[in-house]
Amino acid sequence: MANKETNLSSLPDEMVINCLAHLSRSYHPKLSLVSKRFRSIILSRELLFARSHLKIQEHVLDVCLKLPGRRLPSWFSLWIRPDQILTNDMEEDKSTTRNTLLVSIPSSYSPNVADLSMGMVGSKHYIVKDYNIPPTASPMLVRDHNEGTHTWRKSPSMKVARENPMVAILDGKIYVVGGCKADETTNWAEVFDANTQTWESLPDPGAELRSSLLKSTKVTDGKVYVRSNAKNEYYYYDPKEGKWGVVTEALQFERKCVIENVWYYCGEEYFSWFDTKLQNWRMVKGLEVLNRNCCAGALAVANYCGKLLILWDKPGQGENKNIWCSVIALEREGGGDDVWGHVEWASVVLPVPSSYVFLSCRQVWG
Repeated sequence: MANKETNLSSLPDEMVINCLAHLSRSYHPKLSLVSKRFRSIILSRELLFARSHLKIQEHVLDVCLKLPGRRLPSWFSLWIRPDQILTNDMEEDKSTTRNTLLVSIPSSYSPNVADLSMGMVGSKHYIVKDYNIPPTASPMLVRDHNEGTHTWRKSPSMKVARENPMVAILDGKIYVVGGCKADETTNWAEVFDANTQTWESLPDPGAELRSSLLKSTKVTDGKVYVRSNAKNEYYYYDPKEGKWGVVTEALQFERKCVIENVWYYCGEEYFSWFDTKLQNWRMVKGLEVLNRNCCAGALAVANYCGKLLILWDKPGQGENKNIWCSVIALEREGGGDDVWGHVEWASVVLPVPSSYVFLSCRQVWG
């Protein structure tokens, strides 16, 4: 064993990068634990360039959960065992094959995963680091593509230090909410003007939102929506009105996605798609078993390599729940007007305590 470790450590970085470039990104979190050198290489631009040169790109699904007893959110990555025939474990109550799992992402790798809040404003690329220990008023980094460099620099400081904020970009402005103390009424929400490079405080949304666990943000119809752990409820900030509001009906953005320019939605009873010709929602056919199993407990849907991916939870053993995942192929048989779904696989990917909170999921392409 000592010999193997010595030989591995003696390999030049270029050779290690070439080897790692051929491996699936889903292995990167675990490989980052091998050594500080491996972690540095896995997080490097050189590895990204090597994968791009080899034309190796893939979808990786990351899932964020709030687990009891942990102060910060926990990240998991969907891992699919290579060269295995995936099965539909919903049928006949089959036991899970463990060929598909949500694998915990180590905290040492999390800072790379947690740069979720990013986007372009003009020629500038902004990132707000989600994990800040201790809280900082300067979690936002910026890089100007017109400068022709890859250097990130700190943007002007916010008015209050934040640990795990939610962020959204609307009309060239960056909105940041939460991540600070619940009794922070003056600066709980701020907006950054990229043109003037200044921060401005937003009105107080109220104690209920400030004291809630924030799950996600969404921009639509000129408003910034904030999803908390209050079921079927969204707060929103309207920049034109300069005030907060509450939507009590379930918009459920996380239950919708677009695949090949068609909207799909997971309702409480079945999957549907939006027919632009008839201007109404129609049922996806062929998913009766899936509908019975997942619709009531659906957590999120996503476009996964041109197919429909669904996450849901169900009661498990004891006081636990099981998070399930399934991938569905969609097609129009015989060129007809109906959309049919075929479950390619479905299985339990992670058992969790029943008091957990699903926060969000995202796809990484690269």
